[in-house]
Amino acid sequence: MLSTRWDGLLPTGSAAELVGVKPATIRKWVQRRYLKARGLDERNHPLYHPDDVIAAEKTAQDNSIRATGIDPRTRRHSKMAA
Repeated sequence: MLSTRWDGLLPTGSAAELVGVKPATIRKWVQRRYLKARGLDERNHPLYHPDDVIAAEKTAQDNSIRATGIDPRTRRHSKMAA
C-alpha cells in the first residue's frame, strides 16, 4: 500500500512503489537529475512529489528509447506474456 504523508510527499520507497521500480532506481534518477526532492523528513531522508516521480519515470523511459531504440514498456509487456 502506497504510504503518503499529510503533505502529499512520498518517501523513497513509496515513490518507487508508485511507478513500479526499486528504491535504488529512484536514487539513480536523483543522481541523473531526472528527479529532485521537495523536502526532507524528520530523519533527513528525501521526500518526493508524486507528479515529479511520474515525470522522472517518463524522462527515464524517453532517454532509454532514444539511447537504445527499444521502448522498455514493450519489453515489460513481452516478458509478462511469456
